Amino acid sequence: MTDQGRSRMSAGTRRPVAGACLLGGLLVLGALLGPLWWSVAPRAEGTALGEGEVFTGTTEAVFAGEGYFALMTALLGLLTGYTAYMVQFPLAARRLQDLRMVFLLAGFLGSLGGATLAWRIGVALDGPAHAAVAAAEPGTTVQTGLQLDATAFLLIWPMVFVLQYGLLDAISLLRRDQPGLPPPEDKGTDTPPAEEVGPGADRAPGRVQEPPSGPGEGGTVDRDRARPEDPSS
Repeated sequence: MTDQGRSRMSAGTRRPVAGACLLGGLLVLGALLGPLWWSVAPRAEGTALGEGEVFTGTTEAVFAGEGYFALMTALLGLLTGYTAYMVQFPLAARRLQDLRMVFLLAGFLGSLGGATLAWRIGVALDGPAHAAVAAAEPGTTVQTGLQLDATAFLLIWPMVFVLQYGLLDAISLLRRDQPGLPPPEDKGTDTPPAEEVGPGADRAPGRVQEPPSGPGEGGTVDRDRARPEDPSS
């Protein structure tokens, strides 16, 4: 296999590999976010109603767990969107290969998968609390486990990632320094230089210089020398 074929193959596989690395990294972050959410989110207390049902009222602690999840995923979306764009920028500029769309798609899917992992892991770690609620007698005061009733919060991380990533790309577009794209050609260098007009125009290469026709040095022959002698003189 020639070196040119190897370079084409490496260029063709570079984009999927870079996207897979970003996707895997975001999934790992989501798996780490689950235990963090489980450890810091507050729990609400309520009265058991039987069959796993709990009456919690409308206290702030009821929505605090979901609020912590929304806040943590939003911050992580800002951080990962900024980091992903700053990582692909030098890679694309060095390889002269546009990686923006690959990182955008991989970042969106990875963020969505990471948010789902964080949700499922956090709820699973609170399994003993859910089991205690299910086994509690009606009228018993119990502490609820983590839950995410508003599953639309799973879109916070990917949406913030896309917004942050798109903002940085818009700034790069305004600055005309998008990575992986050749610099714009200077149209002023394509036009040939205008012909010289002036005293030095007759010295242009390829032009035959004609002797001056006016009077003076190097001009017409002196009239006295050109006139024939008078035989009578």
